[in-house]
Amino acid sequence: MVKYVPTKAIPYVVLFGAFLYNLNIGIINTYGNLNIYLTSYLRYKGQNVTYRDISFIYELTVVTLGLAMLIGPVVQKKIGQRKTILCVCFSTFLSFYICSIYTSSYYVLCLFMGVVYAIGYGIAFTIPLSCVYKHFKNNRGFISGIVISAKSLTSFIYCPIQTILINKNNILPIRTGGNPKELLFIDIDVLNRVPYVLYIQSIIFVICSTLGAFLATIDYEPTNDILTIAPDETTDATNITTQKENSLTINEDIDAQNIDNADSNLSNLKKPFIERINIKKNKKKKNKKTSDDEALLANSENINNKKCKSLFDLFLFKIFNVINNMYTDADTNLKQKTRSYYNKKCTEDKYFFFIWLAVVLFNSYVNYIIMYWKIIGITYTSVEDKLITINGSIINSIFNIAGRLVWGSICDKLKLNVALTLLGVCICSCCFLLPLITHIYYLYVIVCGFFYFSIGGSFVIIPIIALKRYGEIQFALNMSILYTTRIANTFACSLIIYFLINIFTLRCLSSAFGVIAAISVVFIFSLTKP
Repeated sequence: MVKYVPTKAIPYVVLFGAFLYNLNIGIINTYGNLNIYLTSYLRYKGQNVTYRDISFIYELTVVTLGLAMLIGPVVQKKIGQRKTILCVCFSTFLSFYICSIYTSSYYVLCLFMGVVYAIGYGIAFTIPLSCVYKHFKNNRGFISGIVISAKSLTSFIYCPIQTILINKNNILPIRTGGNPKELLFIDIDVLNRVPYVLYIQSIIFVICSTLGAFLATIDYEPTNDILTIAPDETTDATNITTQKENSLTINEDIDAQNIDNADSNLSNLKKPFIERINIKKNKKKKNKKTSDDEALLANSENINNKKCKSLFDLFLFKIFNVINNMYTDADTNLKQKTRSYYNKKCTEDKYFFFIWLAVVLFNSYVNYIIMYWKIIGITYTSVEDKLITINGSIINSIFNIAGRLVWGSICDKLKLNVALTLLGVCICSCCFLLPLITHIYYLYVIVCGFFYFSIGGSFVIIPIIALKRYGEIQFALNMSILYTTRIANTFACSLIIYFLINIFTLRCLSSAFGVIAAISVVFIFSLTKP
């Protein structure tokens, strides 16, 4: 296939393949939309589950994904990137196909949607980015935003398909006696369509993701067709070159003799003239020295007079020099330290654990928004299901894509700590605004959009930190280790919800995440300072 593609187009074909693969592998982003449907279906089948139980499938997926990323580089080295990513496409198709058959079993959903899918996703997680980085050496923050933004489009494509196929007649959920805080669907036609949607989802995935994986892993090696000479032509070429070399050596000998004769004649003519020029130059140098000495004496006298008049200014100037030297020494020491672990494993950085912990707290809000944005809208806005899903998925996807591209470009142009601080301000603003405007649908949609704009930045900063701070050589390993922050912030999010859900309402929980994000911004600013 590479033979039929122009060499200049190959990087963009690889970019398109990586984008298409991520567009489908990011089905995890639709778990928030499926939450209410799966909860209702399992309740209908007699299992006592809640929103929180279905959210556990998402958390299990994130945890398994982070752990699988640690073994991803090992698997890729053994069987290659193409075989790895194609095997992942098949295993993901198989997991959702089995879930469509055994949808009534909560543990089967946990096993295949939470574990099997996540293992494959994690093993091949870095392959799209690493393939694209081979062809694009500049603006990698922007390129990372393009590749990763495909995952945000997953909800734009799959969420409306899920809602339109499951809830064709736009039936509203109602409160049931089991848990009065949760709204559930009780219409039998709606509930029976849930397994069918999982089946359709698996078919779409296997077609698109396999094509994207194949294109993303194209290996292009430039052919060395510089000289291809036939055996008969080689003898002629050697004879011609030897004749040229002989003629060149003869001409060079003649030219050298002529040049030597000309130089000897010119040197005899120029001797008296050169001696006169040297005498004039010596006189000028002496005059310049005397004038320079007089100027220096005059300047030194003026400086001494000024020093006597302004001793206080001199004292302040010396203090400023001492502080400036201390700052420059500290700055050079920091640069030397950053250079010492650049292009090495992130575990060699003694500040890595603090950076890791700051990123965990910084992104702790992500799971809360992904899993509960639709439930918050249905509970507090009283707007129909289809409208919330379609508008929410479209706006959230657009804002998420914009966030990945914008924050990727910001990280290219600004220092890393400044970009992270701006992102933290955006996160905190959304967290504190959500409880105030949830009852107004249009404001709720806008705030959710900016939440997903921030989530796009939160996902982009992980590969950018791995690339900018620790270099490209160990990128796959460092990216895998840094992605374990998703495991930790999943646990952090679930603990916060578990302990505070009975104290605050579901919408007011965002304020707690805003406080945590504000604290983490302070630490992450100082730790990622270049």
